[in-house]
Amino acid sequence: MGFHDRDYYREGSQSAYVTSIVVKLIIINGIIFFAELLFGGREVVSLLGVHADTIVRPLYWWQFLTTGFAHDPDQLNHILFNMLGLYCFGMPLEERFGRREFLRFYLTAIVLGSVVWSASSYFLTPGGGPDIPLIGASGGVTATIILFCALYPRATVLANFLFPIPAWLLGVITIGGDLYGSMNRMSHVAFDVHLAGAALALCYWYFGWNFGRLPGMDELKRIVAMPKKWLTTRPPLKVHDPEHYYEDLDAQADRLLQKIHDQGEDSLTPQERRLLEDYSRRTRQKLR
Repeated sequence: MGFHDRDYYREGSQSAYVTSIVVKLIIINGIIFFAELLFGGREVVSLLGVHADTIVRPLYWWQFLTTGFAHDPDQLNHILFNMLGLYCFGMPLEERFGRREFLRFYLTAIVLGSVVWSASSYFLTPGGGPDIPLIGASGGVTATIILFCALYPRATVLANFLFPIPAWLLGVITIGGDLYGSMNRMSHVAFDVHLAGAALALCYWYFGWNFGRLPGMDELKRIVAMPKKWLTTRPPLKVHDPEHYYEDLDAQADRLLQKIHDQGEDSLTPQERRLLEDYSRRTRQKLR
């Protein structure tokens, strides 16, 4: 059976949809939004959102991440349009980069945008400005949209869900609108968060970044896996059985191909890559 005959390689696979990190992010945002409605939106927003002085309060730096999962409970369109943008533009990126790498990219954009906003509000605004917390996933969503436009500039998208335009034009309009909006200091929209996300996306595209391949990541993964390796009991020695070995090889190859589909090729360990190479050589020999 060829790779593309497997169920998880078929377009529209239900299992791929269920395991999608984009879908899970949308569900988490929805749960938090309903929690705001049930338990007092302002209290939840104040807790999860980033404040101007968060940058100088290390004990609250976790808000740089949680702010991306809180939305204005009084404006349904705030979460609606953010999640719609995440779904439409995030699904193709997840398919291209894998679940883990897209998640790393998305969360990095959220953290970067909230750090930029807090730093600029605290250090550049007299008195830090009014104590209005920053909330919303727009930093990550903007980064997602701009990265999609950079990777697929000729793709046709619907501006305002009505007018078909090329993706590159959507990217220009998005960045141009945020630059223009950032000049209005009285606006309640955090355009600098959008611009930080757009800048990250352009750098990610232009320099060919991959956050899963950062220096030291392999060593960090090995350190994290060491306790698990120590606690794992070693199986008893077995007599080599070629027939059993090849049956096991087929099963492991299926598992690794599923892993590549769910998490991307970067998730494979060196040992798993060697196993797939062995499987590939055996397959070619069978076809001769």
